[in-house]
Amino acid sequence: MLTKRTGYHRIIGAATAALLASVAPSYAADLGGDCCADLEERIAELEATTARKGNRKVSVQVSGQIHTGVLFFDDGDESNALVTDQDNTASRFRFIGSAKINPEWSAGFWLEVEVDVSASNLVTQFNDDVVGAGGALNLRQANWWIESKQLGRITVGQGSPANDDIILADAAGAGPAAFADQLIGNALFFRQSNGVITNLQSNLVTGGSLDTARRNLVRYDSPIFQGAKFVATWGEDDFWDVAVWYANKLGDFKIVGGIGYSQDTDGFAPSLRTEEFKGSISILHEPSGLFGSFAFDRREPARVHEALDYYYFNGGLVLPKLLPVGKTVFYGEYANGQGFGGQAAAVAGNAPVAANGFTSGIVLDAELTIWGFGVVQHIPAAEMEIYALYKTLDLDARTTNQGVLDLDSIDIVYTGARIKF
Repeated sequence: MLTKRTGYHRIIGAATAALLASVAPSYAADLGGDCCADLEERIAELEATTARKGNRKVSVQVSGQIHTGVLFFDDGDESNALVTDQDNTASRFRFIGSAKINPEWSAGFWLEVEVDVSASNLVTQFNDDVVGAGGALNLRQANWWIESKQLGRITVGQGSPANDDIILADAAGAGPAAFADQLIGNALFFRQSNGVITNLQSNLVTGGSLDTARRNLVRYDSPIFQGAKFVATWGEDDFWDVAVWYANKLGDFKIVGGIGYSQDTDGFAPSLRTEEFKGSISILHEPSGLFGSFAFDRREPARVHEALDYYYFNGGLVLPKLLPVGKTVFYGEYANGQGFGGQAAAVAGNAPVAANGFTSGIVLDAELTIWGFGVVQHIPAAEMEIYALYKTLDLDARTTNQGVLDLDSIDIVYTGARIKF
């Protein structure tokens, strides 16, 4: 029986060998010189274009966003349109790495660069190609961190202070368009009712930005407890701040917010020193879609001899199924800021004030009022938000050279999109 089965195996083996011999030449022809050369060339090309990690210990993620739009404005005499980077959350790319040391400890890094070519908060009637602070490429984050699940995280390097973005609480997803820090069109120059352009901008009141600037620092983030965490930073010898952040769901309500305090004594002159108290809260009632947000900023002396008091409100409705692509957010907003009196009016953006003979002198007091509305369409399948907004800027100002000015309002329409990757 054994001999018989062995015989069968020999017959099958011989047939297989004959079959392979008959087809071998055709395989040799198919995988001959040209094919292998093309394959090797393709492999070399892939190796040259593939992003690689420096080691296998640290997990690295590449992400970012593109955020641009078109700014339409009417200052009472001139109407125009500018393509800009939306500077509330401008285009950027980042590399975030992390590694697990043991079950309790981990470490990592954060490197982020902003691409800001034509900033929506810097363009004017006379300069439509203004790069953001730090140039077209602006370093936002360059730091390392080490974290304990029980003790919290320590971060060292260029990064966000405890109060960075603390006035931007957004529970509803209105954020790409509705935000407290007015960074769309706030460098446009106001005109008098007779058409003469001035060197006054709305950022005379808001100071260009209400946000707390990133800087070189040491930062501590506590572990999260019941949706709340404590954050403290110190940096550049003369700056420190503290904040409490909160994000949680209580029944049918989604609540996010934060409140913080900072001191910045960088600079020799008292007018360059800042003490600031600010925060925000946003609440969404998920069953109905109704939401409301509030933010405030008290800054003193903030480079002037008077404090800045600024308040911001928005509210609206989230419709999760108005369109099949994602939720739709409708909102209205209102803001009021008073202060910055005593600051010399800065001439920016090449405003031709010398040509028209207008000189404001010193701004004794100023009040800025903003109201507007808009809609944001979320498209989760593309990690995208498309939006359109309208707002009007009204400035009341009294100066040493001109007295009380009769200024036209500035009307702004902005439509844009943000896509994340």
